[in-house]
Amino acid sequence: MTGCCYLDTYHITILQMLILMYKNHLLSNHGKNTASLYYMANTSNISIATLYRKSLELMDMGLIDKIDKGHYIITTKGALVLALLYLSGVSGISDDVFRLAIGKLKEDWDLAEFSDDEVISYINLINRGVTRTKTPLVSICAQSLSYTLHYILQEPLSYLNNNKLIMNFIAENLDLPIDKVKVAERVIAKALLEYLPTITLKDGCKVALLLQGDQSRKVMIVKVAMKCRMHGYKLGIDCPIANSLISRILTNGHA
Repeated sequence: MTGCCYLDTYHITILQMLILMYKNHLLSNHGKNTASLYYMANTSNISIATLYRKSLELMDMGLIDKIDKGHYIITTKGALVLALLYLSGVSGISDDVFRLAIGKLKEDWDLAEFSDDEVISYINLINRGVTRTKTPLVSICAQSLSYTLHYILQEPLSYLNNNKLIMNFIAENLDLPIDKVKVAERVIAKALLEYLPTITLKDGCKVALLLQGDQSRKVMIVKVAMKCRMHGYKLGIDCPIANSLISRILTNGHA
């Protein structure tokens, strides 16, 4: 199979069986969210020996974990890889499997408050970045939401300045219409708030700041993202109250 970044049909079948076990766990609300080699052998045409060998390879790739003897669980990275394969048009991955992968990513990345469409739009941006950098899927990092920013930003945030909106920065780097980035704005903002230093204003709003410059020149503060009590997650800061409070913090050392 070509274009799967060292993943063959056996690997993908095992990942799909494990994500379907995740669905069964959600429906039953009890028991382990795992699948045994014997269960997988009984529900597929794959021998125990092949399942064992391919499961070891998937563990080496970080796509599944072994919970106990003969029992496995799909990892966050495994769910992301399944989603990326689906979005890349790899055959054999069902819509149901894709939706389950999105559900697991929402759970693992603490994205319950975001819609599936927002999360899918964010993963589409990851897919675009991975494709442009020719990053093998088995090499991606997905331990947390903020880890995936690397594939979306493409260039260091130090290239960003107050004269360019971060949404434009991302759209230009990925060579995409800004509308494609806009749909994922709230998820990107959350990722940046996890990734960058933040301050919490006295009104409860949380802001991610980027400090630029060194001792030889004036340090510039770029306001990258925020979680506003009134407007939620946003890229950049267009709130006059937040801007005023940040200015007071930077000039007076308190708000």
